[in-house]
Amino acid sequence: MSDLTFAELPDDEQIARLSRLAARALSAWDISAPQLELVKYRENAVFMVTAREGGRSILRIHRPRYRSDDDIRSEFAWMQALDTDGIPTPSAIFTRRGDYVTTVAVEGVPEPRQCDLMTWVPGEPPGTLEAGVAAGAAEVHTLYRAVGSLAARMHEHVAGWKRPPWFVRPAWNVETLVGEHPTFGPFWELAAISDEQLTILLAARDRVRERLRRFRPADMLIHGDLVPDNILVDGATTRVIDFDDFGWSWIGFEMTTSLFPLQVSGSFDAGLAGYLEGYRAVRPFPADELELLPEMLMARGLSYLGWPVGRPEIESARNLIPMLIYMMTEASERYLDETT
Repeated sequence: MSDLTFAELPDDEQIARLSRLAARALSAWDISAPQLELVKYRENAVFMVTAREGGRSILRIHRPRYRSDDDIRSEFAWMQALDTDGIPTPSAIFTRRGDYVTTVAVEGVPEPRQCDLMTWVPGEPPGTLEAGVAAGAAEVHTLYRAVGSLAARMHEHVAGWKRPPWFVRPAWNVETLVGEHPTFGPFWELAAISDEQLTILLAARDRVRERLRRFRPADMLIHGDLVPDNILVDGATTRVIDFDDFGWSWIGFEMTTSLFPLQVSGSFDAGLAGYLEGYRAVRPFPADELELLPEMLMARGLSYLGWPVGRPEIESARNLIPMLIYMMTEASERYLDETT
């Protein structure tokens, strides 16, 4: 076991080491006798923190080299501005030194990790990115009407928001999604893809790349990850969490990412109708971006296919590879047929 790299360790050993890092990170905040419980280990490692008196918060350990400190501070600046404007988000909790971020190292984790702490938000996610939403069409329509409304309110807010001078966030555009060096990783490096499959996938990527490059620049700040995992339903209240992928993109890409999991679970058309209904009740949805929904769905899917390449340590990423290859090869064939 000692000869293995961190990425090669079993999930339980990685989590044990990250738990030690989380415990050390918590010394940056004033929390009495904190207890840690893993919530999710995917892009980042996320732990629920319970204080002695029962109060809960969320500690996030960032994956290395994915976000700068100013990226994270910018994320929290927008979240705070949204919350002030009546769109509830988790609140960042300052360290004793008055910063949002602390960087911590422990033996057994090969690089220091940025950590931050947020308030606990009540509610349950209606599904997951991998499995979609297990519900009928009417329920999906209602859920996505609420999601579309929330997205529109966020976009309406950001259009008039004065950003801090140090503001910096990544972009979700042609190059970061389907360029030569995509943010999530180059899917064409997956050894499990056959030569025949790769030919189809690359042809679809090239067509999507060509069409999106002719479109206008991605210049709207969006949440970027409104998948079911990041929607919390608490009775009649729907809240948004996890702004880690917040950045510059298209309005249509916000919707695309949100709807993508419904291609797995079903009721995609109901979700699309609900999202547009909720969005248009707040602000117009650009017609030309709706026309590019097939391209944006392909760009999103191909970026997800590259995700395991850049995250070899995540067991869930490895487990998704066969399903993602099959799904995206089938989708690429249909897309190429329909856009010839």
